[in-house]
Amino acid sequence: MRGLLAAAAALALTALSASPAGAVTPRPRADEWWFAPWAISDIWKVTRGAGVTVAVLDSGVNARLPELAGAVLPGGDTTGQNTDGRTDFDKKNDGHGTAMSALIVGQGGGRSGFAGVAPEAKLLPIRVSHSAGPIDSEQVFSAGIRYATDHGAKVINISLAADADQEIDECPTLVKRAIADAIQHDVVIVAAAGDEGDAANAPEYPASCPGVLAVGAIDKYAEPWKSTQRQSYVTVAAPGVHVGWVGQSGKYYPNGWGSSQASALTAGGVALIRSANPRMSAREVVQRITATAKDVGDPGRDSATGYGVIRIYHAMMKNEYPVAASEPNPVFERFDAWQARNGGRPTAAPTPPAASGKQAGAGRAGRIAIVAVLAFVCVLLVSYFRSSHRKEAERRRSQSSSGDPVTDAQTSHPPTAPTGDPSPHVGRPQFLPPDETNGR
Repeated sequence: MRGLLAAAAALALTALSASPAGAVTPRPRADEWWFAPWAISDIWKVTRGAGVTVAVLDSGVNARLPELAGAVLPGGDTTGQNTDGRTDFDKKNDGHGTAMSALIVGQGGGRSGFAGVAPEAKLLPIRVSHSAGPIDSEQVFSAGIRYATDHGAKVINISLAADADQEIDECPTLVKRAIADAIQHDVVIVAAAGDEGDAANAPEYPASCPGVLAVGAIDKYAEPWKSTQRQSYVTVAAPGVHVGWVGQSGKYYPNGWGSSQASALTAGGVALIRSANPRMSAREVVQRITATAKDVGDPGRDSATGYGVIRIYHAMMKNEYPVAASEPNPVFERFDAWQARNGGRPTAAPTPPAASGKQAGAGRAGRIAIVAVLAFVCVLLVSYFRSSHRKEAERRRSQSSSGDPVTDAQTSHPPTAPTGDPSPHVGRPQFLPPDETNGR
């Protein structure tokens, strides 16, 4: 019996060590106002992004920050500097790439306590810029997209933009070809729509490229940000006003504005959708995001918010919110039309393979195995396990409450957390309650 108990204890330790590194759920800051209307706490009961790699094409990432501990993979550099992406070269903005990464995979630690929307996803940093912006953007963007595709990313976020030439379909050929390759490999590409909507408002790529999910910025009332781009390529919108910023220095900036943040948060949402639906193709993911978006402003599509505000839960839950295969998919319709004009055929939606061994340990199959092992151990060691479990729970609670969030860095206009409007499914979130959108 003693040998059996020892073996069972060893098995339990093995199972626990296989648990995801982000097993302790981070707590978002009070000013991360998008968590409530997006019902992230409910979504996290289903998934926190495990098994999905999100590539961030930006200025690099300070992977040493506690806010990003354990979430950043070795990446690449398409500027010719031969870095692994884990250093942020943006001095002007204190780390644009780091800020976008924290919105996606923030772990809730460090001085800011900032939590990303998909904390169990992995982040692949690819440096394509420095403090002055992209370097030879056509080359670096196309190379960065190909690098992300070749290294297993299933979501690519590009919170950067360059002026588009309207004579060439608003997107350089090199970039279009890289996007086509990514789509062929079942990758969802998300990009910021641009931040000059109240100025030049000219097309900017890669958001303007066929096959890209272009995201505009809205505030907590689902009103478009004054500077978000007004363009025909804008597909959806996401929070981009009063969105906090974790710099590469570790400093927290409470008031940020831009479609950059909206794009990063959407990319994190796509990671959650893909984690919960590992066999859902990129084409279907984008179709469901568009079809389940909450229409805002005047009825129908508009140039600032596209088809509406992304609703992660709706797009994620296929059975509760079905979308017919015949529903429009404007992002891919435009991509297919471009391919057809250039002698290609519409890219078929590939059937994603089952999770590889590298990712399965953090996915559902791994979790099921862990639960089964722990259940077996419980049968053998009921009293011992209960005692250990109590100690472990106390330790985890202590860890989760030991963050050191800055107390003097709140927004100057603290948002009220929306609770979600009435839904046909009790307790299931809509994006915003009617009283915050004047009944729209």
